[in-house]
Amino acid sequence: MKRKITMALCLLPFAVFAGGFQIPQQSIKSTGLGGAFTGICTDASAVFFNPAGMTNLFGQNVTIGSVGLFPSVSVLTQDNVNTNQTTSVYTPIEFYYSGQICKNFWVGLSINNQFGAAASYPNTWEGEYIVQTIKLQTFMFQPTIAYKICDQLSVGAGFVYSLGTFGGSKALPVSGATTSGDTTRNGEVNLSGTGHAFGYNIGLFSKIFEHKADSASNSWGEALTIGVSYRSGMPFTVPNGTADFTDIPASIASQFPASEGVSTSVSLPAVLSAGVALKFSKGYNWDFMVAFDFNLTYWSSYDSLRFNFADPNTPSSTYQYGWSNATAYRLGVEATYMKKYTLRAGYYIDNTPEVSSMTPEVVDGSNAGFSVGASYKFNCGLSLDFAYLNSNFTRDNVSFTSQNFTASYHRIVNVIGFGVNYAFNCKCKKSSN
Repeated sequence: MKRKITMALCLLPFAVFAGGFQIPQQSIKSTGLGGAFTGICTDASAVFFNPAGMTNLFGQNVTIGSVGLFPSVSVLTQDNVNTNQTTSVYTPIEFYYSGQICKNFWVGLSINNQFGAAASYPNTWEGEYIVQTIKLQTFMFQPTIAYKICDQLSVGAGFVYSLGTFGGSKALPVSGATTSGDTTRNGEVNLSGTGHAFGYNIGLFSKIFEHKADSASNSWGEALTIGVSYRSGMPFTVPNGTADFTDIPASIASQFPASEGVSTSVSLPAVLSAGVALKFSKGYNWDFMVAFDFNLTYWSSYDSLRFNFADPNTPSSTYQYGWSNATAYRLGVEATYMKKYTLRAGYYIDNTPEVSSMTPEVVDGSNAGFSVGASYKFNCGLSLDFAYLNSNFTRDNVSFTSQNFTASYHRIVNVIGFGVNYAFNCKCKKSSN
């Protein structure tokens, strides 16, 4: 029994780092384009998507935004019992700064939340031994530099520091020490902790060709840009977590004390992205763009998880995940009138790393969806962005073998985002065009 309980504990806190809790919506413009931005880089969020793309910006630029994630998850077990996950609206932030220091050198800063969520299930549902509540919040800080080697090629790199907090609870498969009426409560464990990680982000950005439109003759202009970026994996460590056990029967209380320390580590995945953007312009009045991104997330690094408890009577344990690398494809189109009004649309295909199994705390699946967006430019410096994205998928009869749990899942996520861009020295920028 001791081993069974310990194995169950290992599944809780870091499963939230899975694909279902990775947040690709890190820019309002990008969200409206289905996630494509690696080869575009038209605002300060280039610091995150492709640090070399900062060289596509003039002067000082700031982008601030946030998205609201509205998830809805239902779980149907083999006993035909449907349970709705109680989900919270999650609002990750986006802050990006890009500053041109001289003709060929830029500096930047990115602050965002790349992983995070909060959800809960009823305390007495069929999967209570797997998860009852779970919460995760991460902050990534990335100072960045970029250098324009020539008009056709730029490079960029950033250092990433990540800080994360997690918490969660689950029932234990033992009768508790207290009762409620005629019902004996189960034991319960609550886990919490703070961890940190370090990584880097590098990129290349190239203007393959550019032919500017002549507004006087109302001629056509064309431009082709490409970008490649690599965000490294991050070995996330939690050296001083806490495990609190409640309602533990006296017979095993020595193995599971009221409170003890716990430590663990997990490798967050690296991400390789490549993007291309083809732009057309008609005189001064119209600008059009088609963009495509390919993402490869190296989830195979998320292969195992080991917990080490401070109390020697609580045995450490290792759980094998064996996830696969996952690809994503993102297509976006954009039309701008009079340099002022912009409409966007996007389509994406995201593949899950959880190919053969799934846990109810990480409801994830391969899915395709659409997005729309818009921008309004008040003047040469200030503009507002809006985006909406929908994710919807169903997975039937998926097993979590180690816990003998099989269920069908339906998840819908609606994403609504707003952002503000401000370009300093905009008069200089306009004259340079």
